Amino acid sequence: MSIGGPNTFHRPPGSGVRNTQEHIHLIVNPKAGAGRAGNGLDALRRAVDAAFEKAEISVTEAPGHAVHLARQAAKDGADIVAAVGGDGTCHEVVNGLIEDKHAVNRRTIFTVIPMGTGGDLSRTLKMPNRVAEALWLAGTGITLPSDLGHATVQTTDGPREEVFINVAGFGMNGAVAQRANDGSKRLGGKATFLIATLATLKEYKASTVTVRTDGPAGPQEWRGELLSGFVANGAYCGGGMWVGKHGTMQDGLLDVTLLTPAPLSRQLRDVRHLYSGEIQKAAGTMQLQASHVEILPDQPIPIELDGESPGVAPATFEILPRKLQIRGGWLPSPF
Repeated sequence: MSIGGPNTFHRPPGSGVRNTQEHIHLIVNPKAGAGRAGNGLDALRRAVDAAFEKAEISVTEAPGHAVHLARQAAKDGADIVAAVGGDGTCHEVVNGLIEDKHAVNRRTIFTVIPMGTGGDLSRTLKMPNRVAEALWLAGTGITLPSDLGHATVQTTDGPREEVFINVAGFGMNGAVAQRANDGSKRLGGKATFLIATLATLKEYKASTVTVRTDGPAGPQEWRGELLSGFVANGAYCGGGMWVGKHGTMQDGLLDVTLLTPAPLSRQLRDVRHLYSGEIQKAAGTMQLQASHVEILPDQPIPIELDGESPGVAPATFEILPRKLQIRGGWLPSPF
């Protein structure tokens, strides 16, 4: 397998592969996967013991707790910090590993053990859904110094800064994330976000927005009616929407996609392109790469970061090149 290439290995039963060198600290969201993570703690402990000689498990107690647990684990010198849950858990853990735009501990490796409704980051990292296989990769997979995104958004309490590891969105997809998070996720990630997308399409009103970017092509500015915008560091969002197909998490750039309004019938037909990796075929699509993105709407529009809803635009997004060591099965080699 080439460095950074897709992982095709599976841990054979009884193979005895065990990481004896690194200490892993797993941060578990017990509510992830409709409670599956919390109900499976005993099985998780057995699987972790089979994969790692040195391990610790912490269970979150409230929203935001994973940030504090991850930060303390990094300060305590954990070799690996693993988010056990969905994209929201990953978002919190990564925000714990980064402080003032820098890694709390440059040696700490981040990885994910998928166990939530949203699995977009695990798709990006090519992490298998089976816990034993994901733990095997957590212990033996490829580690790459990887980019993060940094966002500044507006809240009722003033500006708020967070990092994002996968994809940020604004406009309609920010409203979709809010609807999905407010509803039941018992149908799974793809169905949840697809239903939320279709429902939001019928009622969302496009806003006039100015988008300013800076990147390989130099400073650019676009102004017009905007339906949705994606700022991708990773590849997938919204339960499998493939919006960052041609980028990597090691190229020092954000992949920006802007979607302008179209008749509802055309928008409904174009939904399939969001999942096929052919988003450029959707009506009114513009794509570019940038290291800095500024969103200036005529009126506030919702923002989402890794599927979470932290605030509204006006907002800025910037790339933080190679700020975090990440372990996974990975996308095709960036080298």
